[in-house]
Amino acid sequence: MIMPIHLYGTRVWETPARRVTKFDDRLVGLIRDMFETMHNADGIGLAANQVGLPMSLAVMDISVMEDYESEKPLVVINPEILESSGTYTMEEGCLSVPGVRDEVVRADSLRVRFVDGNFDKVEKELTGMWARVFQHEYDHLQQKFFVNRLAAVKRQMLKPKLAKIKRNEIKTRYPVLSASDEKAGS
Repeated sequence: MIMPIHLYGTRVWETPARRVTKFDDRLVGLIRDMFETMHNADGIGLAANQVGLPMSLAVMDISVMEDYESEKPLVVINPEILESSGTYTMEEGCLSVPGVRDEVVRADSLRVRFVDGNFDKVEKELTGMWARVFQHEYDHLQQKFFVNRLAAVKRQMLKPKLAKIKRNEIKTRYPVLSASDEKAGS
């Protein structure tokens, strides 16, 4: 089932993501729906709060990117970043901040811990694109967006675009829920 993606400014972003404690068929169904929602929107990562659920869960699939076609999708439940090193800069975008892209500095290498889609505890090293996508989704679970990592001057310049996103004065090819949609529904 394709779910609407909650945009920048919606209420879910005010709620801290809770640890997942129930590992059951409902969670398996949610993971499946999140992958379907992410693929429908041409994304490579999606955090649960992006579909309105403040829980510590994200799905990732970089196999649509050139040079990563053989990579397997990744489910991360209750993720932790244990160590990070190196940095590199790359342009990022976000399904919850449509139409906005900018250069973001992130760690190039991570040591992480999480529960995977088989509900097994995993500790592993991530580098390059996997490290970047993991950090982007991890930020969402911490109620942050890539725009929070930009210099203050850049964030100031983005305020008009972010206000349009909150008012849903944007076009997307995937279903979304904006702050103004929430107010209209209240």
